[in-house]
Amino acid sequence: MDIQLPAVGPGVTQDADETDDLPPAELEYLNYRAVVKNGLSVDDDDLFEKASELDLSDRDHGTVEIDRNETLLRSAEANDLKWGSQCRSGTCNVCTAVLKSGEAEMDMNLALSDEEVEERGLRLTCVSKPKSDTLQMVFNAAPEADGNPGGGH
Repeated sequence: MDIQLPAVGPGVTQDADETDDLPPAELEYLNYRAVVKNGLSVDDDDLFEKASELDLSDRDHGTVEIDRNETLLRSAEANDLKWGSQCRSGTCNVCTAVLKSGEAEMDMNLALSDEEVEERGLRLTCVSKPKSDTLQMVFNAAPEADGNPGGGH
């Protein structure tokens, strides 16, 4: 059986020609821990509006520009944000985020089920790149032992 895996590692980019001419994407981020601490739910349609009304630190909520050719995790780190990560190759779920709006494509995924990706909007930030001009993501949302980050999601 012949299996081909995408190139994953520092400095490896795929389809760079397609995104070279695009401006950076805008990412609004929210820390899952801040969601729980403030009694919010990841399922709230107006989650980011509610978060904007709270007095959250920049490490918990904000907006940054991210490079279209870089992973969401690397872009977060380039903006001095500290998001959970471990393997950086799509094989664990430590860097999981909930994609609330926009599009982000994973180059590889060995940690999340199709249901988690398609129905719950989970993405591995270490291997995800922005595919839309704007995104909203809840980071630090690794599935818990029962398979759900809090808030019923």
